[in-house]
Amino acid sequence: MKRPALWVCVPYVTGLVLASVFVPQLWLPVCGGITLVTAAVVLWRRTLWKYVLLGTLSCLTACCVYWSTDAAETCRQMPYEGRETAFSGTVCSVSVYPSGYARYYLKGRFEGTAAAKVELFCDAPYYQYGDSLTLTGTPERLHSSYLSDSAAYARSQGVLLQFGNETEITGFTPEDHPGLRSMLYRWRASMTERILQGMGEETGPLLTGMLFGDKSSMSRSSKQAFYRIGIGHILAVSGLHLDFLALCISWLLDRLKAGRKLRFALMALVCILFVIMAGETVSVKRACIMILLREGGRLVYRQADALNSLSIAAFLLCLADPFVIHGAAFWLSCSAVWGISVLAPFMTKEMPSESFLQTAWRDFLSLCWAFLATMPACAVWFREIALLSPVSNTLLVPVCMASMLLGALAVICGGQGFLAEMLLSGADWLCGWLLRISYAAAKLPFTHAAAGSSIMLVLIAAGSLLLLGVQMLGRDKRRTTRTAAAILALNCAVLGVRQELLGSNLRVGMLCEGKSCVLAILGGREAMLIDMSGRSSLSAHAHAYLTENGTVRLQTLYFADPKKSAAGRYSEYFALMPPEKVVLLQETDDFPGVLHAPTETDASREALFHGAHISAQKDRVTVEYAGQTLECCTEQTASGEPEVRILCGRSTKPLPDSGILIIPDPATPYEPDGHTCIGADDYEVTLGRDGTCRFRRLYGDH
Repeated sequence: MKRPALWVCVPYVTGLVLASVFVPQLWLPVCGGITLVTAAVVLWRRTLWKYVLLGTLSCLTACCVYWSTDAAETCRQMPYEGRETAFSGTVCSVSVYPSGYARYYLKGRFEGTAAAKVELFCDAPYYQYGDSLTLTGTPERLHSSYLSDSAAYARSQGVLLQFGNETEITGFTPEDHPGLRSMLYRWRASMTERILQGMGEETGPLLTGMLFGDKSSMSRSSKQAFYRIGIGHILAVSGLHLDFLALCISWLLDRLKAGRKLRFALMALVCILFVIMAGETVSVKRACIMILLREGGRLVYRQADALNSLSIAAFLLCLADPFVIHGAAFWLSCSAVWGISVLAPFMTKEMPSESFLQTAWRDFLSLCWAFLATMPACAVWFREIALLSPVSNTLLVPVCMASMLLGALAVICGGQGFLAEMLLSGADWLCGWLLRISYAAAKLPFTHAAAGSSIMLVLIAAGSLLLLGVQMLGRDKRRTTRTAAAILALNCAVLGVRQELLGSNLRVGMLCEGKSCVLAILGGREAMLIDMSGRSSLSAHAHAYLTENGTVRLQTLYFADPKKSAAGRYSEYFALMPPEKVVLLQETDDFPGVLHAPTETDASREALFHGAHISAQKDRVTVEYAGQTLECCTEQTASGEPEVRILCGRSTKPLPDSGILIIPDPATPYEPDGHTCIGADDYEVTLGRDGTCRFRRLYGDH
């Protein structure tokens, strides 16, 4: 049987996906459908019956494993949801944010009985890995917001419940005798601190992000620039880091002429230590398994097959944790390795590589195929697709690797002393150039495509099926390559036409958090923001909304309640798309400004925006477009009979004259009906040029 691991892994992952989509009560239709597909394939190609039987058993087993594991976790933890309880556990993951808050994952037990892994989000960023905490509070089930599908991410980490900032930490016991994991984590923290002290304000966090995956000190704009041009993977400790380390060790062992057994032992030791130090991320564990399979093959004089090794690694990851399929890291890591190690070599195998230019062209096409392999995962999990990815990976990743090498040598030297300072100085210079190039490229309008619409997923899915059909029917790699280029060009053209068509409508996003609200008014690829409350956290909502809608120009930013903290957050999030003008709707003395944009103060401002008349005041914004009126105001200032009304804050009486009444406040006493939407945040109203009005919710999972 050829590649049995492939026939086990792919059906197993498929079974986990099916089980995550369908509830256990539908087990009979799901299993029946799988069986029918199996029977059809066997009737079509009877010689495949062994493969089909193995795949069917694997798929059905995966469904049972997922449903049983999910039921066990739910039954064990859900009784504690929403009621005050005590939890004792050990810190197993730490994430500290620039805001001063921290997120911890703790493994322990509820009231000393039910084992669980929970999340603690609090303003106490000084606990370390291995510390023991006792919590008293009311855990809640994690839910996704518009900003992110946090519930799915937490699920991929094995977490169902979260303790919030109101939780009381009643017990704290530091780890007296740190174990191997704790020592590695603390060593990494000390090296990070020394690098930050020896390098620039922006370059130091960039190097620590590339070396250790610690992006907590990086500015939002720097991270966005790297992700937008397609080299954001360098900021996460991934398989690339471990592969690079394994390559260096392999080169050294070859020079020392180490034996096969010693080589395998040393490689296994280094890989396992690196996995622990990297926080045991999915991509690093995947790389570790594949490297050990490759080195293990040498022990028995066999050469590991890339596809078989990837299948074994993915199967082991899913077997150890069936919820790993909920995380983007699993899909991105597996699709990237499949693109680099399987798809790209297959499609470029017959290309000449005798001269330097031929080799460079072949390598560039390999990166293009790897980019196409990861595009479906990027479209599902992220708001943007980096169209510059093949070019930026060709030109900038070698520079990243060089700076990482200098940083790694400085770490080996202890991060201090004359030699370490010289190495960090070189890394600082390279990182400075990386940041300048990334910022310049990320600001270009056509280097990225917005992935916020379902039409992108449909186009990518249809294109993938067409590409597969062309290759299977024609067996012509050149034709397949031309088809792939045509599909990519068609996708870009369709998205461009869609953006132009949307330009004829006016979209108004109500980005809310309880009593706070930001209006994002979109016309084509331009936008206008009106912050009604001055709450700094809403800048993240506004940035996410503009990003997923492909906005390239922020015309004006209004502040109804200008605050210093809000100005700082907007400066952080909109560095790559600075506003052309800032208008303050009330006077203030200590407003610092946003990204050096001209600032004006006016209690009432009238503006024309893509055919809409906009009137902005401190407590009311009115948008008139195509004979329709949308009003955002407080209850006290509500007047007239607009087609759409948004009330910012608590309401005490309904306003039935509006076609749509939106009250983003869970405490309101009214029940939802055809004209009222209550108790949820983040909406979009589309006012059509033909006088139509459409309303939809905005979700974190896009």
